[in-house]
Amino acid sequence: MKRKIASIALVLVLLFSFASSGLAASSGPGTGNDTWAPVQAHGNIYIEGNFINVGRISLGVNFKLYRVTPNGDVLVGSNSTGTIVAGQYARLKIPLASNQPDGQYRLVLDSPGDFTVVAYLGYN
Repeated sequence: MKRKIASIALVLVLLFSFASSGLAASSGPGTGNDTWAPVQAHGNIYIEGNFINVGRISLGVNFKLYRVTPNGDVLVGSNSTGTIVAGQYARLKIPLASNQPDGQYRLVLDSPGDFTVVAYLGYN
């Protein structure tokens, strides 16, 4: 019970630390699978934040970045967190695509494990 309360407290602290940052944020326990709503971006696009492995298996999260076009979404980049030990978290900045034109981009997160993601999609 203490571990669960500590985990919830950590997530809340991390949530408040990201409240004013970035373009898009997502959080919440789940399977590690999520699709973020499209956001406006350009240039070098990355995801930055905390990736918390709340599962029992050491795994990572995979990312696919799509540019939203009238003819359908186009994959422009992908990357992953690498392995995160079960019950641990990693603070990472992961590049997804470079030299992208101004437009709408959609991020898809995928993992067979259980992750809480407190991160944002940024660009420069």
